Amino acid sequence: MTAAFARGVPADLILHGGRVITMDAAGTVTSAVAVRDGKIRLTGTDEEVRATAGPGTEFFDLAGRTVVPGLIDSHTHLELTSYSRHFWHDVRGRTPDEILDQVMALTAKHKPGEWLIFQGTFGQELPDKAALDQVAPEHPVAVRWSMHKFQLNTAALAAAAISRTTMPGPGIRINRDAAGNPTGLIEEGWDLLKLALRESPELQAAMTETARELFLRHGVTTISEIAASTSGLDALGRMTSGEEVLPSFGVALTARPGHQSLIRIDDFATAGLRSGFGNPALSLRAVKIFVDGGRDGALRSSLMSGPASGWGLLTRAPQALTQEVVRAVEAGLAVWIHAIGDLAQEAAVTAIENVAIAHPGLEHRCRVEHFGNEMYEPTRLERLIAAGGIPAPNPSFITAEPDAPERRQPPGVVKYGMRSLLAAGGRPPGNSDTAGAQPFSCNPWYTMSCMVNRENKSGLVIDPQEALSVEEALRGFTVDAAYGCGMEKDRGSLEVGKRADLAVLTEDPFSVPEARLEEVTSALTLVKGRVGWSQ
Repeated sequence: MTAAFARGVPADLILHGGRVITMDAAGTVTSAVAVRDGKIRLTGTDEEVRATAGPGTEFFDLAGRTVVPGLIDSHTHLELTSYSRHFWHDVRGRTPDEILDQVMALTAKHKPGEWLIFQGTFGQELPDKAALDQVAPEHPVAVRWSMHKFQLNTAALAAAAISRTTMPGPGIRINRDAAGNPTGLIEEGWDLLKLALRESPELQAAMTETARELFLRHGVTTISEIAASTSGLDALGRMTSGEEVLPSFGVALTARPGHQSLIRIDDFATAGLRSGFGNPALSLRAVKIFVDGGRDGALRSSLMSGPASGWGLLTRAPQALTQEVVRAVEAGLAVWIHAIGDLAQEAAVTAIENVAIAHPGLEHRCRVEHFGNEMYEPTRLERLIAAGGIPAPNPSFITAEPDAPERRQPPGVVKYGMRSLLAAGGRPPGNSDTAGAQPFSCNPWYTMSCMVNRENKSGLVIDPQEALSVEEALRGFTVDAAYGCGMEKDRGSLEVGKRADLAVLTEDPFSVPEARLEEVTSALTLVKGRVGWSQ
């Protein structure tokens, strides 16, 4: 078959003389790959693949380098990461005093009343409202810990019309002092600020640069973007309608209530738009539903005996969640459910079980985002897998785990149980899930290093029994990510007929010391056979 194929279909491009890791079911590793019309035409030995050449075929000598399928980020926030990279001010890792110095310096460069937004990171100590008021009494200031938690000053509270009489909607917490006044610390409420959006051309330029430098540069050829605004969607449309080679984008839209929610399930489900609507460059991928909040807003049973103000941030009743998920699946929509705490996970798993009850045998592939970040009793995981669900944890977050086990959320629970998920039959899809707090996790090799080495930022190994091999980690960003996004028919492995998305690596991840795995990156990234990045 290969000889006939070679004679009948000459290749546009041949990459040869390397180590091609196909990630196919047989685990084939060969030396060359042929591309035609943006698709894989053949993989095999140099001799076999050269036989596909025609008069116009281009040749690329791999010079012994390793080739892998184009990497797939199954959950990220390109738009918000672009804001943090281009429009907000970076204070990640800085002390409260250092942040205050930067705030004060910027007030002199901006008119009173202009917003100043600063991007921090997980677990970082932030200056409080009083300290921010001292250095910026006339400028609204927001210091983001992450998209889930941020600190405002008095001017920002006033600009957002947040006062002691403000009663937030489901899933949002306004922290208050003993007198009931807002402290400025807000959880899950970024939409309350009603910030003006950037004009599309400006945002488009920022998102294009971020897609190239943080994703294509590292071999990412497919991005699942959690849309944050209509401006961001418009920018994606413009980005993918031109000639520039960028990753392909699949968009997940958040259902109300939830962060940057753009739709209601009922309205969306009746519009006739199914997952896959669009084109190969930009398509609809999923509906995202928030059940609880971030780390401090996770719905955990351990908190339920205290005042309701300290519970996790439940967005909707479990019965309503089940109705939404079933309706969405019946409408042909993939569903990704954000659930971190044990009670949120229980609601999510129950909803997915009801999908399986309503539609036996349906391959719905409902995902539970963040399932496995906190490992609870194993039967819930078994139920999720049995019902056809997919756990989608975020192992790059391990870098922010405190050294002291008692300070982890929640204390005493195994974190990022990758080995346990695989053992139960889960296929966790690789992802960065960064909205600016951890831009380095846009590099899949960093996240793969977290899967393999499991070190936090202090170098402490967290729950080493949950470590994966390099091959298992790579599966997460190739075949398992493709499966988790419903795209395994045309990407995730280098096989005949699939998209010619591939990355030529600077080092062989199977030979480099595991401690240096995060240093691997892409020397050449092809998207449908076209160069998107080269060193």
